[in-house]
Amino acid sequence: MPVPRKILIRVIGAPLLVAALCGIIYWGHTLQSHGKQNTPLQVLLLVVSVLCGVELYAMCAAKGIATARIAGLVAIAAYFAPALPSGADVSLGSLKITPLSWIYGNLLLYLLFKMVFRYGKLTPEGAALTFFGFEYITLLSYVTGLPGLPGSAHAYYLLFLLAAGKGSDMAAFVVGKSMGKHKMTPVVSPNKTWEGGIAGGIVGMGAGLAVLLATPLRQAYVGVPIVALLFFCLMVTIAAQVGDLIKSAFKRWAGVKDSGRILPEFGGMLDMVDSFIIAAPVAVLGTRLLNALFKGS
Repeated sequence: MPVPRKILIRVIGAPLLVAALCGIIYWGHTLQSHGKQNTPLQVLLLVVSVLCGVELYAMCAAKGIATARIAGLVAIAAYFAPALPSGADVSLGSLKITPLSWIYGNLLLYLLFKMVFRYGKLTPEGAALTFFGFEYITLLSYVTGLPGLPGSAHAYYLLFLLAAGKGSDMAAFVVGKSMGKHKMTPVVSPNKTWEGGIAGGIVGMGAGLAVLLATPLRQAYVGVPIVALLFFCLMVTIAAQVGDLIKSAFKRWAGVKDSGRILPEFGGMLDMVDSFIIAAPVAVLGTRLLNALFKGS
């Protein structure tokens, strides 16, 4: 039986995207190894996050809800811009105001004022969705933060998320299309099956564990039992699958098939990074929990 075109494009295209991402990871790792800033990863996150914001606010527009799109995108871009020098912090007595707190506060105040004085253009619902979109997209910032690692090893953390999330996604897609029978979420994502989800969980768990053990990431998990690491990788993989379903819920709500049209059969940018948005913070929190349980830190 011939393999469907959609599966062929995903199976062939996904490794090419992974190869390109690995090149960026290696470039950034080399810079950090020489004590320099990981500019490639920062620029990548900036571009990806802004594109995700564009797509998310476009889905709100498709639903007929006007948001403060420009303000939200400016806040997202400022959040992911290369780190400001520490001198940018402002101290007011015992209160220290950081650049990030300025972003949060100014966006919230702007939305509140516009909601009151431009009510016809921005309703409370639109203001809430603008701020929610900002908060949701900025969860991507967790892809750069893994406790217990030297700076030069942080680039491999993205590779771990990629292996656990996209490895799971590819396995779930192939198995679900070929032999999936039991629907996982019939309303939110009718194509997702339990067979695909289980296969994705196994593949993502194994791929994630392989990255943890074969790269400098292992420094963060010295002394952690292999069973605990397997469970940790499984939780990150499940979080990646939930991230995909959350994005599907947004698309179902907005009545659109894809979040955007960046690549054929891959949809928009949000379609490609949805798993990272939930998996990244789960991985960071899980790592802290493992350190507390097995290292007492």
